[in-house]
Amino acid sequence: MMTKKRRGVSPVIATLLLIVVAVAAAVLTYMWVTGYMGKVTGTAEQTSTAQLQERIKINAVKVTGTTVTPSVANVGDAVVNVTAAYVLYQNGTVVCGGSFATPVTLKPGAVQDVNIPVACSLKAGVTYIAKAVTAKGTEATYTFTKQ
Repeated sequence: MMTKKRRGVSPVIATLLLIVVAVAAAVLTYMWVTGYMGKVTGTAEQTSTAQLQERIKINAVKVTGTTVTPSVANVGDAVVNVTAAYVLYQNGTVVCGGSFATPVTLKPGAVQDVNIPVACSLKAGVTYIAKAVTAKGTEATYTFTKQ
């Protein structure tokens, strides 16, 4: 009877092949994880930038004679400079208002009354819109009816 002698891969070559496969798997895993982390970090950066954008709100409007005073609140996380305020008819036509000589600076969370820079002649029972505008163009509106 003839017996064939089978030869396998030498132990040294088998060990080298296992090391190569392990290193390749580690490199692929590293590339996948860093790619995933880059996407997550990019999203977090966009979110934090978005959260730092200007956001203002008009809480109320007080009308005393020809003076209109909106109460403007900074509800964002960034300092805002309110540069203009207006009173509009409901169709968008400007009744009065304009730019401030000196912008009104509001820190995050601050609320301040802002006098509209031009005297307004408003009619009782008519609905108007108060509008505040920041230096970066962020706008806030508030609908009110003069009593």
